[in-house]
Order: sequence, then C-alpha cells, then structure tokens
Amino acid sequence: MTVSSVYRLALHLLPADLRRKHGTAMETLFARELEHARARGRLHGAIVSAVGLWDVVRRGAYELARPERGTQSERNLSHSDERFNMDAPAHQPASANFGDSHMKGIDTTGPLMPPPTTRQLLGRHAVSFAIAFVVLTSLMLYVFASRQMPALSAKGASAGTLAEVLWLALPFTAAMTIPMAVFIAVLHQFSRLGADGTLAAARRMRDGVRHLVVPILAAAVGMAVLAFVVTAEIVPRSNERLAVVLRGDEADTPTDRSMTIGELRAAARKVGPSTEPVVLSRAAALEVEVQKKFALPAACLLLALAGMALAFRIPRGGMWLVFGASLVFFSAYYALLMTGETLADRLIVSPFVGMWGANALVLAVALLAVWRRRAKELVAARN
Repeated sequence: MTVSSVYRLALHLLPADLRRKHGTAMETLFARELEHARARGRLHGAIVSAVGLWDVVRRGAYELARPERGTQSERNLSHSDERFNMDAPAHQPASANFGDSHMKGIDTTGPLMPPPTTRQLLGRHAVSFAIAFVVLTSLMLYVFASRQMPALSAKGASAGTLAEVLWLALPFTAAMTIPMAVFIAVLHQFSRLGADGTLAAARRMRDGVRHLVVPILAAAVGMAVLAFVVTAEIVPRSNERLAVVLRGDEADTPTDRSMTIGELRAAARKVGPSTEPVVLSRAAALEVEVQKKFALPAACLLLALAGMALAFRIPRGGMWLVFGASLVFFSAYYALLMTGETLADRLIVSPFVGMWGANALVLAVALLAVWRRRAKELVAARN
C-alpha cells in the first residue's frame, strides 16, 4: 500500500461534507507536495508524508470534538475556490508550510476568526494532547516490545502473557510520554493561533494573552498532577508485577523502581550514613528515584511554558516547528534525564542535580525565548 493510498483512506476520518468539497483537492495537493519532497530526498518525502497524515487525523479529531458545526468558518469553506482554500483552523493539508497564512493555497481575504473561547481552546488542546500521547506511547511500546517479545516468545509465553507485559509496560511508558505530549499539544495549538493571527490580536488586547495562556497552563498543572499519580503510585506497582512476569517467578525483594516514595525514603533510612562506595551508590540510586518521581510531573508545566515561548517567538512556524521542536526537545530532554541519572548513580553529581538538570535547561530555553521576543518588541517600538 502506497502513502497516497493511506492518505486517501485517512480522508474518511473527515466529515462527509468536507470530504466531498475538498477531498479531491486535498489528495491532489498531497500528491504534488509528496512528489516535490521526494525529489529532494527520502527524508523530505517521509516528513511531508507524516505532516500530511497528521493533519488529516488531527482535523478529523477536531471536527468530532468541536461543539458545533455551521459556524462562520464552515460558511467560508463553502465558498472556497479551486485553489483549495480552507480557513485557518482547518489548516492546509499535507503542506510543508502548514499554518503559514502567507503561503499559497490559503485565503486571507475572508473575515478574521474570532478568538476561541476557553472551552474551545481546551477542547482543541485536549484533542492535540490525546493524539500526541497515543502516537508517542505507541512508538515507545513498540520499541519495548521489539526488545522483550522475542525472548518471551522463545520461552513459550502465551498470548495472554505477552498482552499482560504490554499492559504493565504502559504506566512507566506513559510517565515518560505525558510531559512530551503536553509540549507537543501546547506548541501545536499556539502555532495554530499564531498562524491565524490570534496571537497577534491578543497582544493588542487587554488581558488577551492571559486569556489564551491561563487555561493551557491550568491544563498543564492538571496533567502534572496526573503524571505524579502515575509516576509515584501506579508505576512502582506495575513495575513490580512486570518484573515477576518477565522473570517467571515471584520477586524476592523490591527494587528501587518498584518502590513508592514512602518505601524509597524508608529504604534510604535503612542504608544509613556511610563512606563506603557501595553504600553511597545504593543511597544515591534510591534518592534518584525519589527525585525522578517529582521531576517528570514538573516537566509537564515547564514543557508547556517552553512550547508557549517557542510559539510566541516563531508565531508562524507551523507544523515544521511542531515536528522539529518536538524531535529536538524529546531527544535532548530524555538524553539529559538519562545522563543525569547515570551521573548521579556514579556519585558524580547529586541526585537532585541529575534529575532536575533537564528541567532547568527547559526553563532556561523558555526564559531565553521570552526575553529575546521581548527585546525584539522593545527595539521595534523604539524605531
């Protein structure tokens, strides 16, 4: 099955009326973009394919989640010309310049879109988060399964055992993907608001930016609480059971990854003060797990701030910004997290520094982006 065939099937996620009006034009545009991208190399072709499919899936989910149809934006769609004009929230499908209202194929002569209500903003954000979370979690579970399933199959594990392993791997995978899904959702929504001019309009209104920022930050706090519950309470219990299933027998003693915060603190007190390297390493490993259970949930809020800062810094970045920044942040954040854990376990840095260093870097990036944007605005005002 070709990518074009997959895209054609994905179009059925859109409502029937949109598919009848724009389906052929969308498919033609996707084929043209894909052909041009492949001429530049396989990587460009893969990126354009992913962008196009993501846009259709996201648009279909948005149409299902939106509270009403028949709005002004839908009426604008009914008058779109043969250039395949779509309103700003509908996005230009499969375009590598997705979200840029100055690019061809997007009509900017129509009426400006009204700012979204808090309900609409949170609804769109929830859809973006759900899609990002499912995609990221599925990818990480696939990587986990590719490493564990062959050995289990060789031992003669049943289908039920394999399914249980994947189910037990879900919590610790979700603990890692929830913060990054928050970042992707925030960056996507604010890039979208930047593309349709909502961010620029909000800057000219009193409390306009606050109206957009506060609900998303509140949602990020909620996700941080959820991530803390998953990390502190669910992950230790699922890890304990997962170790039993993978080993095939009951565990003798719990490991640091299968302990709750209280159990980790109690185990650290039993280790006691010592100057022996083995004892110090054990105490550091226990403290690393404690700090990790706080650092990962806190990353939800910090990554949300970073996503907003990048979107304000590059308001018309579109899907290139979402994909590029997500890839960079995902790779850099978890590489720093794993590096910090290794350094802390080896007693090179303290557990606090090792686990919170990645969060500190994310916060620094967000503050730098805000500062540079503010400095640019001050220079423009003076001129």
